[in-house]
Amino acid sequence: MATPPQHPNQPGGNPFAAQGGYAAAPQSGYAAPQPGYAAPQPGYAAPNPAPGQNPYAQDPSYGQNPYGAQNSAYGQPGQAPVPQHGQGPYIGCRTCGAQPAGDVTIRQHTGMLIAMRFSKMEGPLCRNCATAIHRDMTTKTLAGGWWSPVSLVLFTPLTLLWNLYAHTKLKKLPHPMPSPTGIAVDPGKPVLHRPLAYLALIPVGWLVTVLAVGLTS
Repeated sequence: MATPPQHPNQPGGNPFAAQGGYAAAPQSGYAAPQPGYAAPQPGYAAPNPAPGQNPYAQDPSYGQNPYGAQNSAYGQPGQAPVPQHGQGPYIGCRTCGAQPAGDVTIRQHTGMLIAMRFSKMEGPLCRNCATAIHRDMTTKTLAGGWWSPVSLVLFTPLTLLWNLYAHTKLKKLPHPMPSPTGIAVDPGKPVLHRPLAYLALIPVGWLVTVLAVGLTS
């Protein structure tokens, strides 16, 4: 008696066996490339670094100015070269750069009842700039230098005497050559032609009155 053939789903059969009419696809260790992702073209690959070289090192030329550093002798556009103090055969004015300039110091004193303030402007200064600064600081000293007891009797008179000495020094300076910066300083009116300077008559008159009363009594 013949044995009937077993059905694949019956117990004892292999449920994963290949079905009739369907051949199994051959397996491979490397899948074929998917469409749309082409392989890298030759000639565009990054060069391999040399042995011992950092493959992630940055190119030293990256971020540098391709036109190189500018020559500092030409300075910035629109600026004229200003003579520096102590360089060259002459000394330039610290305010306008004109030559010649002298070492002149001008002072200013301000009395503020219980406080005082001292200011000064040091050279090198040309004749025009020194004259303008001298007239301005001396006028302000005459107007505001008397308004404290110590300033009235000591510091303001000493400041005015110092500025008188500075005035004799700046008068000896020759007239400067045109400034290389194009700055032209106006010296302004003389001290005695400025109304603000005559405020000094108020405290000085008061001091003279006090001394006169004290001597006569």
